[in-house]
Amino acid sequence: MNKQSSIPGLLDHELVVQAESLQKKAQYKEAIKLYKKLLQDTANQVYRDNLAYCYVQRAIGFAAKGMYPEALALWENHIAFAQPPYAAQDQYIVWQIQCSSAEKIAASLKQLSAQQLDKQYPALASVLGFLMLTKHPEFEQLLAQDSALIAHFKIIQTALQAFRDNRIDTFNEALKQLPYRSAFRDFRTLCGAITALSGSSTQAQTLLSKIPANSPYAQFAKLLHACTKEGAELAYELVKLNHQQDRFIAEIKDLSKKQLDFIQHFSRQYEQLSDKVEFNLAIQYKDLIGVDTAQPFCQTLLASYPAGNKDFIKHFGEPSEFEENRVKALLCEQDNNLYDADYYWKQCIAILENNVAKNALQIALILQRMATREPEADKRTELLIQSVQYDPDNRNTYLQIIHHYSQQKTAKDYKFWLNKTLEKFPQDVEVLTQEVKAATRNKTYKKASQYANKILGIDPLNTFAKQTLFSSHLAHARRLMRDKNFSLVAKEMSKAEQLNAGKVYQRQLQLMHALLYFAAEDKQQGLQKITTALADLHADPVNIHFQAGVETMLNGLPVATVLRELPEIKEHLLSKQELTELIQQLKLYAVDSDNWEYVHKALDKIKAPLKKSISEQAYAEELMLSLCQVLDSLDHFELLRHIARVAQAQWNKPIWTYYRVYADNNGEAEDYSYWEVQRLQNAHEQATENKDYPTAMLIDKLLDSYFEAHPERDMGFLEGLFGDSSGAMSDEFEDPLDALFGHLPDRVMIDLNNKSESLVKKMTPEKLSQELAQQVGGDKLLFMAMMVNPDVFSALMILRAADELSIEIDTDIEDVIEVFGIDENASAAPCPF
Repeated sequence: MNKQSSIPGLLDHELVVQAESLQKKAQYKEAIKLYKKLLQDTANQVYRDNLAYCYVQRAIGFAAKGMYPEALALWENHIAFAQPPYAAQDQYIVWQIQCSSAEKIAASLKQLSAQQLDKQYPALASVLGFLMLTKHPEFEQLLAQDSALIAHFKIIQTALQAFRDNRIDTFNEALKQLPYRSAFRDFRTLCGAITALSGSSTQAQTLLSKIPANSPYAQFAKLLHACTKEGAELAYELVKLNHQQDRFIAEIKDLSKKQLDFIQHFSRQYEQLSDKVEFNLAIQYKDLIGVDTAQPFCQTLLASYPAGNKDFIKHFGEPSEFEENRVKALLCEQDNNLYDADYYWKQCIAILENNVAKNALQIALILQRMATREPEADKRTELLIQSVQYDPDNRNTYLQIIHHYSQQKTAKDYKFWLNKTLEKFPQDVEVLTQEVKAATRNKTYKKASQYANKILGIDPLNTFAKQTLFSSHLAHARRLMRDKNFSLVAKEMSKAEQLNAGKVYQRQLQLMHALLYFAAEDKQQGLQKITTALADLHADPVNIHFQAGVETMLNGLPVATVLRELPEIKEHLLSKQELTELIQQLKLYAVDSDNWEYVHKALDKIKAPLKKSISEQAYAEELMLSLCQVLDSLDHFELLRHIARVAQAQWNKPIWTYYRVYADNNGEAEDYSYWEVQRLQNAHEQATENKDYPTAMLIDKLLDSYFEAHPERDMGFLEGLFGDSSGAMSDEFEDPLDALFGHLPDRVMIDLNNKSESLVKKMTPEKLSQELAQQVGGDKLLFMAMMVNPDVFSALMILRAADELSIEIDTDIEDVIEVFGIDENASAAPCPF
């Protein structure tokens, strides 16, 4: 339908609505037509502003497509409906430079004031600076001579002249005169990278990464970044560039003609390099890339290109025993045959061990490769530990070992490897950070502070170290406050202030100052200062109450006195942002287990609005999980139970089954009921099917803890849904539950288990036996059978669940009586487990 067809019959207000709607949808061409129609009838300033806006936005859209003449025309149209200063004028000038005549460009540049160049249009100033250095030096005379842009350009000219004269110190000193916000700051960074290239490619890469992608110097930065590469990495960079760019890099890298020929040959076939082509290229240029590189590369390719065997022998001779084993190992890896791959790698290691001094690094690399493919964490770590014997300076290997042991229950191995790593890398910030965390967990706070100070000596801006020291000072100040040593409290807070840890921490100190004033000076004024400090920290009453409660208790001050001055929280519902803020507070206080008692008491004060918020607010699942994790770390099972119930009803995922069972038993695995174990196993199966491996691992740990506490129950029937019992029993024994329900699909059994669990909470064995007595007679008989053998009760509850869910399971109460052997003379025999 033609968009204009309905216009004549529209009322003005309908036309306005349609125009505004099109504008919001970024359909600027259609919106322009409607606004022009409206302006024919009335000179409304809002319509003029909107029309001008649409023209500008459409111009920007055309420019993004490289259609600069069209963009210029549209922008110039908007002037008739707008007043200076014009929108996107800086972009308009850039478009002019792309396609206009020199006269028009000159006129536009002469109109720019120093204020516009230095303050209003930083992106344009950067482009003009770049152009003055490259294609358009004449722009210097057209721009405002009193602008910072021109002043900085003269500094750049001085620096470049010093560089040409090889006066590097003068060059660097000149660049230092440029302020941080200079239009030439990216050029300065580029120059820094150029001077760094001759020394440290890593430093050059770091500098080049600071140049943003939209900078006019980005293309040069990309080329220089390629210059920091060597060997294969350089080749892969060069194949992405054009011939002229390759020549530019070749000149910087001093590449030979043969090297360039290889790169061009490689780049022509880069997208479709077959094994055969790669093999022939390696042989053709073996003198260039080195026989030591070409030979193992070609031998590896023989696995997938056996036709090259004759050429291989011709150019390299018969392959060595080591190379044969290496190729076999790689082939096995390609087929995902890790067992045989390990065998061949071990053969390689055995050969290399004949000369450990020469081959140590190669042995370490093989062990590290085997570790990356080992699925079991313990075995993977064993391989890494072996590799350290041959490559003792590999920092990454040490960190992987530390990470593994940090996840284990016992801290002995973790401490050993952490200390060993620190001895090897005493100045490594990441290792020192691990030491700080370990010392904090062990409550050796003085040691944690020492390591944090060491980190700041290496990296003065390290946020983690600052936060650690800040927390240490704050904890010491609280202890002094409890001892009423107020003069030392002030000194400790002064030390914390000197760290300049950030605004949030400064507000925390403001609260501490208020608490100190309350304790040492004046109670009433102190209360006012406390409420003001809390209001600066938090916008909602729940977070305010929580932090007030924890901090007053940590400082040994009267909680009730402070809380009475705070706003009411009973009816408050936490927003997503406010709940996130509360989680951050909980994480902060959870670090030190000495705080947990106070945290629990503070949570008791806010649990009513918190529970209400969880029940009534539609929080994201990720946020709920985050809250669960921090409450778990604090052992606060009451709130954890509430969250798990609400979340399970909403999402019904394995992770919520985990939290539900875990919280219902206060984290005590030995207290799980039969049904809870079944639910965990079903959830584990679902998590595995969904490839939710973190959840599957959590459930595994719970089940392991349960069976450690009850080894006699670790039978076959708990490994499946109702499978066989263990080999300790007679082969003739058949699990009654399996006989009754083993024919049902797993999914049906999961539904029945969940339903029967909810029924168990409402129905006792006595009540169930009374209801069933009408069908079979003799409720006492059924009751006694359930008391002797709990599986009778379980079976009957499954029947009841099937009835409630209207599921046909082809099993009834008579089958239960028959399978368990319930009659007038014999109750059900106890289950062998």
